[in-house]
Amino acid sequence: MKNSIWIKIILIVIVISGLYLIFTRLNGDTTIDKVTKNTFQQTVLEFPMPVIVVFCNNELWNRKSVSWSSKEPAATILAIKEIMKEDEYNGKVKFCRYIVPDGSYNQATRSFDNDSICKELNIKWCPTVIVFKDGNIIRKFEGGGCTVEKTKEQIEEELYNLYNEY
Repeated sequence: MKNSIWIKIILIVIVISGLYLIFTRLNGDTTIDKVTKNTFQQTVLEFPMPVIVVFCNNELWNRKSVSWSSKEPAATILAIKEIMKEDEYNGKVKFCRYIVPDGSYNQATRSFDNDSICKELNIKWCPTVIVFKDGNIIRKFEGGGCTVEKTKEQIEEELYNLYNEY
């Protein structure tokens, strides 16, 4: 009798774990490497395959929908998350996000002068997506984009061109 109770408990745990994994895979946050000032060189510039880096703040990254306000662009981030969920570029492209620290934006110069990575890469807007290959900038997508679909199409076109050129 005790064995059958343990078997039921184990089966319930397995079912709940499986449902949790399925739910997080479909609805959870997309897995993306976080890159910092200290890891940028090795994680992005020295990486042997193309790297897409999303420059944004936590609030933009965690947004689940596109706002109608141009002050709250999220189409680019949602497009990247959709591309990642499709797994078409798994093992071909590394996806990273660089969280721009609060206080990095300089109102006078209208740029992120107070962050060395953003300043070096001339980041003017969040979100900005940069495609790197062999440490070089291949393409930069600045701002929120018009729609998720259009932005996704542009990024996928760039990735397609990247693989057909090399």
